[in-house]
Amino acid sequence: MPGEEPAPGSSAEIIEGIPLYLIPKTIADQIRSKRDAVFQIQVERKFHHRYTVRVETIGEHARRVSPGDSPRDEGDSDG
Repeated sequence: MPGEEPAPGSSAEIIEGIPLYLIPKTIADQIRSKRDAVFQIQVERKFHHRYTVRVETIGEHARRVSPGDSPRDEGDSDG
């Protein structure tokens, strides 16, 4: 529901069970609270016209995609 706190160690804040007409308000509230840290917002339809809003910040994205996880081209070498 709106205003839920993310679980410890989660990669993004996930707000579930939002009706369609409340999606703009939910997104606006998240942007207002996280400000410039917002990296990505995803809205997914679930069931019975309810939606899940997932808000990921820049810091959460950086933790999720660490530099060691990026794929390397076959031509790259260390030296």
